[in-house]
Amino acid sequence: MLILAYRHKSSPATLLRSYLRSAGLKGEGREIAETITMVDHECFWPEEVNAGEVTYPPGGTFGPRLQRNLQLIMLYSGHMTIWIDDVPHMASADSVLVLFPGHKERFTFAEECETWHSWLHIFIPQLSQTLLARLARLPWPLQLSSTMADLAHEALALRNSPLSTAPILLKTLAVQMIWRYIGEGELQMNGTSTPADPAVETARHFIHAHLREPLTLDMIAMAAAVSPPHLIRLFRQQLNTTPMAYLWERRVAQGIDLLRQTGLSVGEIAIRCGFQTSYHFSRRVRQAMGLSPIEVRQQSWECR
Repeated sequence: MLILAYRHKSSPATLLRSYLRSAGLKGEGREIAETITMVDHECFWPEEVNAGEVTYPPGGTFGPRLQRNLQLIMLYSGHMTIWIDDVPHMASADSVLVLFPGHKERFTFAEECETWHSWLHIFIPQLSQTLLARLARLPWPLQLSSTMADLAHEALALRNSPLSTAPILLKTLAVQMIWRYIGEGELQMNGTSTPADPAVETARHFIHAHLREPLTLDMIAMAAAVSPPHLIRLFRQQLNTTPMAYLWERRVAQGIDLLRQTGLSVGEIAIRCGFQTSYHFSRRVRQAMGLSPIEVRQQSWECR
């Protein structure tokens, strides 16, 4: 089905509906076709995606311009005012927002500090009206989750990737980020999720960016602009762990990923993940996996 879709420039859903009609299926077959039609209305694949990041000096400006793409902006520090069709909209640090094609935009950035943000321009020739409607009804902006920040980091890393598949990977990430934006926004609208405390999100971002460094609780708390005891309380309330336990969990998780995905030595992986010795790294891996680092690697490679 997928091969036919590419060759005939039709969607898999369209071809499947044609098949169901030609096969004379009724009842359950018709229900399947109707369900696929609904999904097909919300499916999209970007024709082009590009990612970037910039830090504007205090008082920086950009524009005016005509927005030609669907754009995600991830705002890490500072704040900005976006004039959309001459109407001002404000966004602060640790937020993510979507901009829609066809609008005139002008940006002004914080007067008192630098403003750091990244973006994804997503060009889709025919945007689904259903998709646009779901995006338009969401709160604006949303709080920047650690997952969304990680996806943005991956997108930026692909800019200089030697992989022949980098353009496809970037498009895949763009699709994932749009659906995550919708999912997180709808959770917030439905009242089924409580936004993470900004201090927790800042601490998590700091930890992810400095895993290999000899971090302390005081350093993490300073980055989050709260006291160490308060940060511990926040982590326990929202993540059911402590900042230092979270740090070591992330180090072990990254180490296991490197064992599975690279040929780096155990000693080199230990250093890259912030462990003082390979023995300490090995002990942590065994606690998490019940296997030594070498056994983790062998198990992963044997399954390929």
